Amino acid sequence: MSANKPQSLKSRSLALIVCITTLLCGTASAQTPGFQFWNAGMPGEFGDNLGDNAIEDSEGGAPLGLGIFSRKPFRFTFSVREGFDSNVYTTRYNPTRSWYTNFGAGISYEFGSPRLQLRTNLAGGLTYYYNRPGDPIDWNGAWTLGATYQATPRLTLSVDTTTAYLSQPNVSILGTSSRQDGDYFYSNTSLSAAYQWTDKFSTVLAYRFGVIYYTEDEINDNQGRIEQTISLSGRYLVLPKTTGVLEYRVNPVTYFQADMDSLGHFFLIGVDQVFNPRLTWNARVGAELRNVDNPVDGESIYLGPYLESNLAYQFGPASSLGWLMRYGTEASGVYNVSQRQTFRTGLNLTHGFTRRLSGQLSADWLINYYDQQNVISSYTENVVTFAMSLNFAVNRFTSLSAGYQYTIDVAPDAPEREYNRNVAYMGANFSF
Repeated sequence: MSANKPQSLKSRSLALIVCITTLLCGTASAQTPGFQFWNAGMPGEFGDNLGDNAIEDSEGGAPLGLGIFSRKPFRFTFSVREGFDSNVYTTRYNPTRSWYTNFGAGISYEFGSPRLQLRTNLAGGLTYYYNRPGDPIDWNGAWTLGATYQATPRLTLSVDTTTAYLSQPNVSILGTSSRQDGDYFYSNTSLSAAYQWTDKFSTVLAYRFGVIYYTEDEINDNQGRIEQTISLSGRYLVLPKTTGVLEYRVNPVTYFQADMDSLGHFFLIGVDQVFNPRLTWNARVGAELRNVDNPVDGESIYLGPYLESNLAYQFGPASSLGWLMRYGTEASGVYNVSQRQTFRTGLNLTHGFTRRLSGQLSADWLINYYDQQNVISSYTENVVTFAMSLNFAVNRFTSLSAGYQYTIDVAPDAPEREYNRNVAYMGANFSF
């Protein structure tokens, strides 16, 4: 880190970290939840929801009081895929095309009691590219742990943690690039404590700690960082199915080397709406105030709107629809650019056609706006990802799958960032 870096913002961030740690020592200690293992698109990765969730859950967790007493709490999975990638390095000119083979394996465990729900997953895999210069193998691994504990009739504690080693870009992780930047470690841990003060009023105290670390030193020196968020919300039951929310969040972002630290404050109002047992909607709107460091133009202040929305609809026993939206600042993923303004929205549809045949369809759209005076010329980038997959259960142990994903990056004022990519695969999955 440069010796002449302004220390005011750094000192405030470090002081906040100490306060958060002290507060958490007296709040909660538990363990943490899982995510979908096999992504229906990119080779060798573990699912779409690794991210610093674009929409943070207000209370989340499995229903309490229902025990899981299966004879086999462990579940083992294995998969093999053959696929084709039209742009291995996500470049605009002369893209490298390659067939690939992917192997993946995992083990999961679930435990449930009237007060404690626990689940954990461990997965790993490799992808071999037949026509990729240099190292033809991508290695990946992930571990997740989640728990919800009813400490008292009024107090509920929950923890979610994910740690992964990844090789492919994942746009669901806020503040990362949509293109290939080499291998990286990603870790995200969330703790929360919800207390029911009265029949209508409750509070939720939550803390999230996230790390992104790139294995390539040059990239990590500019983009490797720690992100933290502490939030306190008050919730009041306005109507039997409508809960009003007031929430405050503080978000220090600390880079390992780059002089691009920031300290954000969020002032939000929202609603948690239950239309019926199958349809729910959570939304937050408000203002974001952020102090930003930059190695070129020093300190600056950003003030802008913030929005997040999460609509979930379970329209069948094996069919669901989800719609996410978020607008706010994120780490830029670009050298010497402290942040970007990003609007992201995504639809995810899962449907069980028959007892054996199921499918998934998803579409995600990111609009990234880069505008940092004296650093870069302003430009807008659109990243669109479309994916679909089918799964056919041959029997209770074996299933066949096929999938396709298309990604396009359009940036007319920064054409060097543009590319498109097609990934298709067929494979078999085994579980026991």
